[in-house]
Amino acid sequence: MNKNKSLIATVKTTIYQRENMVDKIQFLFPREYDDISLNDFAATLKYIDQGNVPHSEILSKDEELYKDYICYTLPVDTSLTQFAGDLTVHITLTRTDMEKRTKYVLHTGEITITISPLQDWYKFVSDDSLEAIDQKMLELEAKIEATEKLAEIYDKKKADNIRKINDNELQLVSNGSLIGDAVTIVDSITEKEEIKVIEF
Repeated sequence: MNKNKSLIATVKTTIYQRENMVDKIQFLFPREYDDISLNDFAATLKYIDQGNVPHSEILSKDEELYKDYICYTLPVDTSLTQFAGDLTVHITLTRTDMEKRTKYVLHTGEITITISPLQDWYKFVSDDSLEAIDQKMLELEAKIEATEKLAEIYDKKKADNIRKINDNELQLVSNGSLIGDAVTIVDSITEKEEIKVIEF
């Protein structure tokens, strides 16, 4: 923000339609306006979207100064990038002084943020925020992660060996740890006993 409360863009990057949480917009303010300290002011971004619908977003204040400027940050999400075109934005700074019973309100001038169009050749499912291919990729990543977790659990529980734990007992082993119940070894088999072979 300049001294006359106008907003100017000092660093620009291209923001594409339906991008989500990969860019951020930083708004820098002087520490004082005239003789009023702006350190304790809250900042709200107000904008009108391409459908002429008004919106507001509370900005997050950075703990550290940026080159002696107060810095507020707005993550760029799909509420901003849902449609291509120009967004007209301005910022309102507010503070309430309880001792003086005074409410301070400062409005900046307007500036335009352009959301660039992006042709989505792969879109075949209606989605309110992300491209269809992005949504499918996120779903696949979640399924892969779940499968890897199941494989890890299976690897810890499966039997990969058998161990004699004393003179007459055997027990299954998984990754070096005993699992399941021990079975007793029969020393001799009478004529009436049957031998059963268990296949794993």
